[in-house]
Amino acid sequence: MNRQCQNTRWQRFLAEMRSTYKSMDTEEKWDIWVVRPIGFVEAWICRWLHIHPNAITIVSILFGAASGYFFFPGQTDMVLIGALLLFFANTLDSADGQLARMTKQYTMLGRVLDGFAGDVWFFSIYLFMMLRMMAMPIPFTSIEWGWWAVLLVPLCGLVCHSSQSTIADYYRNIHLHFLSGRDYTELVRSSDLTERRKAIVSWRGWFEWLWLFFYASYTRKQENWTPQLQRLLHAVGQCPTSELPCEFLREFRTKSLPLMPMTNILTFNSRFFALVVSMLLGMPCLYLFYEMVVLSALLGYMRHRHEKMCRELMDKYYN
Repeated sequence: MNRQCQNTRWQRFLAEMRSTYKSMDTEEKWDIWVVRPIGFVEAWICRWLHIHPNAITIVSILFGAASGYFFFPGQTDMVLIGALLLFFANTLDSADGQLARMTKQYTMLGRVLDGFAGDVWFFSIYLFMMLRMMAMPIPFTSIEWGWWAVLLVPLCGLVCHSSQSTIADYYRNIHLHFLSGRDYTELVRSSDLTERRKAIVSWRGWFEWLWLFFYASYTRKQENWTPQLQRLLHAVGQCPTSELPCEFLREFRTKSLPLMPMTNILTFNSRFFALVVSMLLGMPCLYLFYEMVVLSALLGYMRHRHEKMCRELMDKYYN
């Protein structure tokens, strides 16, 4: 009887944990087996302590930003400490979303803050990587990177990393939005955000005005990169997902699903492992190569396939 009760409790625990996932379509194996379980335990503790999801996000920002410093010296023990801090920050980043889904504490500010957290982590990492590389020799030469590091590292972070994570995040949200029978609220338009910002007339709303400005800019970048997707969204209009033709929803999911592993590669986990390995090897330039060449090529291929998919669906269903 005790064994049966324990099995029942375990099944309830697993069921509640799975309920905090966005969708199995977009989950990575590493997240399912490692990050999400840890994040769920953290979220469960925070729910018991009545801690708001946004407070968890702020703590994750502190841990993620601190990790950059430990990647700077280059010693193995320091790199491992930095890796642990960044990993812990990532579990907290998972926990805030899981807690929000457990407690129904969804806010647009929370979504903005969640994205801002990753930007702060990697700003710190790129900063200390640049400082470290400036005094390092270019591989197989005696010439120091010097000012080349000042050029390459910001290019990697501000151009490559920013574009890759922005578009990958957008494609995942679009996929979730069109899951049959589900209206996914994280999909917003830059025009709606701009209108909301312009409606703020009191100086007391300066903080909301500020984050709406940056969130609208972020969303506008996603829209500008995806013209065929925007045509499709315009054709669909304001119709709830649950009222769209089932055939359209099935076809969209079927064609979009193979792209989800690519979006995962372009977000956190693959970067984390590439960063730690390159730092342990004492060759930060390997990470820059991975970011600027491998991931940029993957972004181009993924974007080509997604735009082609949207064009085909547009021609088939709305022309």
